[in-house]
Amino acid sequence: MKKFTSMVLAIGLGSALVLAGCSSNNSKVSDGVNKMLDTTEQLSKAIDSGDQEKVKEVGPKLEDQWATFEDDVKKDNKDLYGKIEQYLDPTIAGSEAATLDKEALGTLNDKLTDALKELANKTK
Repeated sequence: MKKFTSMVLAIGLGSALVLAGCSSNNSKVSDGVNKMLDTTEQLSKAIDSGDQEKVKEVGPKLEDQWATFEDDVKKDNKDLYGKIEQYLDPTIAGSEAATLDKEALGTLNDKLTDALKELANKTK
């Protein structure tokens, strides 16, 4: 009986640790997505106003924010990982360009925002 109780407790503890780990990954992804969505919103405002200096300041932040949780997305949501990457790199490059192409960068940023919102809904 004592062995059985010990085994049940060990399984329960192991399950709790596994579930806590999954929750922390979702939390990490959720927090990261929310930060990126805030940044894409700031970028959108800067693009709309034609503030190239602000665009150059805000756009590159996306790369650092993405780096903090992209491995978790790549592992758990390969389709959305590819979709985000498809728009992320050109958005960052466009934000660092010598001249601001408001229309192209705005479109890329909107598509990136849509992909991030899709990921946010999936990780709720």
